[in-house]
Amino acid sequence: MPYNSTEWLWAQEHKRTRGSGAVKKLFFLPLAILLLPIQVSERHAEANVTVAGSESKQLNALSEYLAQIKNRGHSPDDQGVIVETLDHTQALAEHNADLTFNPASVMKLATSLVALAKFGPDYRYRTNFLADGSIDQTTHTLDGDLVVEANADPVFSLYDAQDVATQLSQLGIARVKGTLRITGPFYYFANGYHSNLSPETSAGKLRAALGQRIKIEGETTFGEKSGKVLLSHYSDPLAEILLFQNAHSSNAIAEVVGVSLGGPQAIQDYLIKKFDLSESEIFVGRASGLDFNRITPRAALKILLALVEVLKDHSLKPEDVMAVAGIDSGTLRTRLAAIDVRASVVAKTGTLVSIDNGVSTLVGLAYTKDRGPLLFAVFNSGGNVNAYRKLQDQFIQRVIAEEGGAVPAARTEDALADVTRHSFVQVL
Repeated sequence: MPYNSTEWLWAQEHKRTRGSGAVKKLFFLPLAILLLPIQVSERHAEANVTVAGSESKQLNALSEYLAQIKNRGHSPDDQGVIVETLDHTQALAEHNADLTFNPASVMKLATSLVALAKFGPDYRYRTNFLADGSIDQTTHTLDGDLVVEANADPVFSLYDAQDVATQLSQLGIARVKGTLRITGPFYYFANGYHSNLSPETSAGKLRAALGQRIKIEGETTFGEKSGKVLLSHYSDPLAEILLFQNAHSSNAIAEVVGVSLGGPQAIQDYLIKKFDLSESEIFVGRASGLDFNRITPRAALKILLALVEVLKDHSLKPEDVMAVAGIDSGTLRTRLAAIDVRASVVAKTGTLVSIDNGVSTLVGLAYTKDRGPLLFAVFNSGGNVNAYRKLQDQFIQRVIAEEGGAVPAARTEDALADVTRHSFVQVL
């Protein structure tokens, strides 16, 4: 049954106390929400450092990391860590690996996984432009409405609108006597936007861009699809969109990708059904990771491993949709950039300063000489996010050093430096 964030929290607390004789009453729920930081801390206190498997070893890096956490005045109970081999057979270190934390933007990896599994990396979002009326080639007038059939393209921007306007002009349309009618989910994207534009604002920006070449006399409306398709605009391939999304941690892109997947609940349901996750270890509140979300470190590695496998099925690598630390533009540009580890970590960051008393997360792969690629998840909450980032980097560096040193990933140049667009318009 679908949960909202409040119901999910109550359900997890109910599972934790079931069998202890405790009786939960719904009228206690408001108090439970108010005391969420306390409850989370108490729940974390039940877990200690563990290492799975008789053949596994506990990395010294973990004990040093937890000691630093304490020395800085943070509680180890508010932190979760897991490091595993890529074949998923050995856990080299664990701490609170099965307790839920707020993943922040690491949730974008879950959104990426579902998008790639459902659509494939070469998928392009299609936006159709239709004429609901006749075109007079003598006067270059569309006697009717210009209809936009949108399908949640997360990166449709000024460049694309101008390209469409040029093609419509070449088809003989300089004037539209009717309305600009939007049908379906249309979003206008710009790199500077940190949140999504409303449908009304998006439509207004599209109208302004088209208006540079085409005069639209009617109002902007939202309605049903009708008319004849004139041309179709196709976005960049999905893999390229996801690389930009993850490298720059774009909430605007992730939210619209989430819309194309059916929303947060659809993402969660797909993960549970297809990738062996359960409701007790993941709650998807937002496709971007904003606000209230929950996941265990172990579940985060399940998602990462599944992402690696899906990419492998398409002859792609993790760095095709995730940033290389110290190399790529974005949130990892200056992190893990020291010469001895540079280009050896492919990861996704997460940051929230106003939720759970400060959240910083890092999930990815570290390429080592002795063990090959290692999967890792580091979840921090209840502290200064900048301090946590430094501790995360130091921890990963120590892990790599313990496993024989770093091996650079395949890419050693910024993949996001090339701003060439690969979208196109097909005239029908």
